[in-house]
Amino acid sequence: MKRIYIFLAVMTSFAAASCTKDKSTGFTSTLPAFGVSGIKDTINVFTHQDTLRISPQVLDSSLYDFYWTNISGNFVSVNGNKNVTDTLARTRELNYVVMLDPGPYYLVFNIRDKKSGVIKLVPIYLNVSTLNNDGWYLVKDNNGKTEMDFIHKAGRIDNWIATYNNGKSLEGNAVDAVFAPNMRPTLTSANLYGGLVVISDKDAGIYRVSNGQATYSFDSMFFSKPANRKPQRVFQPQNMSNLMLINDNKAYCMTKGTLFTDLPQTYKPSPQVAVGSMEVGWDLTTKSIMYFNATNYANMGSNGPDLKNMTSDLIWSIGYPGTRSVAMLLFKMPDGNGMLYKMNTLYQFLNGSEKALIMVRDTLDATHGLLHANVIGGNYDSDYLYYAIGNNIYMTDVTTVTERLQITLPEGETVTAIQHVKYPVPTSGVSSYTTDYLAVASYKANRYKVWLYKLTSTGTIQPLAQPTFEGDGRVKRVIYMQQGQGSRVF
Repeated sequence: MKRIYIFLAVMTSFAAASCTKDKSTGFTSTLPAFGVSGIKDTINVFTHQDTLRISPQVLDSSLYDFYWTNISGNFVSVNGNKNVTDTLARTRELNYVVMLDPGPYYLVFNIRDKKSGVIKLVPIYLNVSTLNNDGWYLVKDNNGKTEMDFIHKAGRIDNWIATYNNGKSLEGNAVDAVFAPNMRPTLTSANLYGGLVVISDKDAGIYRVSNGQATYSFDSMFFSKPANRKPQRVFQPQNMSNLMLINDNKAYCMTKGTLFTDLPQTYKPSPQVAVGSMEVGWDLTTKSIMYFNATNYANMGSNGPDLKNMTSDLIWSIGYPGTRSVAMLLFKMPDGNGMLYKMNTLYQFLNGSEKALIMVRDTLDATHGLLHANVIGGNYDSDYLYYAIGNNIYMTDVTTVTERLQITLPEGETVTAIQHVKYPVPTSGVSSYTTDYLAVASYKANRYKVWLYKLTSTGTIQPLAQPTFEGDGRVKRVIYMQQGQGSRVF
């Protein structure tokens, strides 16, 4: 209640003019007696979900005018407060669909005596929360539009992007998405927020998790907008102050609070990227591994000659940043055979000062399922890979590359995504996880199914009788959110 008293002290200073002494006559107005009931001190609501309905009882209500105002509770002093007071209604009863940003507010019932002009302020501490902070975001496409379905404990919000953005989804089919922490409106702003970055093959957007609003569109996120709209990959480096994007085989870096700036045209980067202490990329021109280093590139040192000027093509890669700090790279050679590399992504190995960059190198026969898979996913904890051929999901390991059938989905299902989802994000000091699943998305007849499988310590998939989630469209990415922080893509 202390905040209410502070608020009353501030607001009363404005209302006092209505009941001050008339110095010309020596007459002092008598304050009217306001009888008010039926109002709580504190109200908790969810934005974009709840309707605020209050019906206060006022004695002799015909003597008064009524109106409701609202102001953010995030202010320090009268002189420093730049928040705008909104008038929500000019009636005694309030029936307001809550569309406010999450945070503390002061909702005020204003009662104005018609005869004297004196106003009584009845403040309510209004705590606006969001359902968006906890649950599963399924990035999908459907009928040429890219969207997200959000599933939380109390239900779900289908087409989450359109729900919060006046019915507007992204054009095109889903390509990629990441959670981007520590986004900010300007470089010096203290207003940090979590963002969901979603790209389609024709469009891109960054959305504030708390209220769902688009903070950037493809047209507004670049210092110099690319000539071709062809987003191919978005990734979050370990350096949380940056965000990276590949569009039309050109790389862009955003220092959060500014816009994407293009990197020098030193390389022609593929969409295949593995995040480590730097980001491991692939140059399509020289067929060589290189590194992204914020607004520039870094060359591979002398410890990786096998990964330079190759004759093969990089067809899949994944990085495990944090405590594990390794990457997996899968190459297909001209003769149809393959090479699977495990490399160390700690900084001293990437910059060449340590020699043992390549940890494992396997040769794959041209018949190996990894080389024919339509989707491949990893395992953050161990050297296991999961991949789908048709409706069958297999596992192999980096040591033996033996193929083991794990799960057969129902007939006609096509696997569209495989990810290891772990939360909290693995890093030093994290010893237990609230969420640890292999997420598999499948598609049939314009409907998706998402299966959240538990993994054993030996990497095998524990079967499920039924999918965990279902909906319209085709799922490309799965992001788990807890307390406004999201999982990485593994």
